[in-house]
Amino acid sequence: MRASMPVRLGPRMKASRATLHPLQTEFDRLDDYLALMAVRMGTRLQFTLDLPPELASLSVPPLLLQPIVENSIKHGLEPKVEGGSITVRARCTNKVLTLEVLDTGVGVAASGQSAATSKENEGGFGLAQVRERLATAYGPAATIKVVANYPTGTGTIITFPCESPAP
Repeated sequence: MRASMPVRLGPRMKASRATLHPLQTEFDRLDDYLALMAVRMGTRLQFTLDLPPELASLSVPPLLLQPIVENSIKHGLEPKVEGGSITVRARCTNKVLTLEVLDTGVGVAASGQSAATSKENEGGFGLAQVRERLATAYGPAATIKVVANYPTGTGTIITFPCESPAP
């Protein structure tokens, strides 16, 4: 019989189990992921991360943005021969944080569906997980919607109060 060894989690695994982390950490993970994808896709992927310094320390649930960015690449940019760009930005207005992921990929309209009825808006696994994290942390004060990005692509817009959720 083998003796069981305690499992030691590295810092990234511990962070992924945290209920909150700084918004800067979320953007840092996106930067790492997008840099890796840029190596894979070459000039077919351009990206911009826009996080105002005053929002960097704001506490948010982890892994809110990466599943959405992954969807943008998989469903939006990879199918497009010339690729495109992704912009991720954060803003806080009137005590409401708005996180946007905008891509210039093929878009929800390419499938013949409107943004309101698209499968992405109903939710694949990644989007469902994001919805669950938001609902757990902020209840009905959080929203997530998938919209057409003009002139091409898809936008995902998340909103919730700028204050940290109650523990």
